[in-house]
Amino acid sequence: MAVKKTAQTEGTASEPRYMLSELTDRSKDLFGVQEEVMAGAFYGEGDKTFSVAEAKAKIEQFMKAKVD
Repeated sequence: MAVKKTAQTEGTASEPRYMLSELTDRSKDLFGVQEEVMAGAFYGEGDKTFSVAEAKAKIEQFMKAKVD
């Protein structure tokens, strides 16, 4: 019997989620960035929770963004 992979079976649902303030407090240790980078990357998303992997992806996207 074949098993069909879905988003839930790939492990994203089981990762712990943290408040943005918790991730910001540990930004240097976890992501190697200053709190100012966190503020820019997560502008307008203060009430949401993120896994470490989601936060890292969002920071990387923010750091690669072009500035005009």
